[in-house]
Amino acid sequence: MTTAARAYLSQPADDRLETRLPRRLKQDAEAVARAHGQTLSQLVLEALAERVSADYAATQQWHLTPGETAALLQNLALSADEPAPLIAARDLAVAMLGENPR
Repeated sequence: MTTAARAYLSQPADDRLETRLPRRLKQDAEAVARAHGQTLSQLVLEALAERVSADYAATQQWHLTPGETAALLQNLALSADEPAPLIAARDLAVAMLGENPR
């Protein structure tokens, strides 16, 4: 499991999801979960966390004003001396989403 997926699963489970699925899929998924010593809920949560952590960034769009764009580009062009808030923000992003695959 990726670091980003683990970050999702370390959060409190404070919301519910109700879904309908084909009976055969549920039966097979339960068998797979049991084979891995998991409940069906655990299997579904892990699969969902993996998918979301892998695809989330690609589905989002930033809508920046020209001034915000200029500020972003200026910050990206800064020297190697990174400000502490930028380091903290990057560390948080890595903890939540995993390393940036280049």
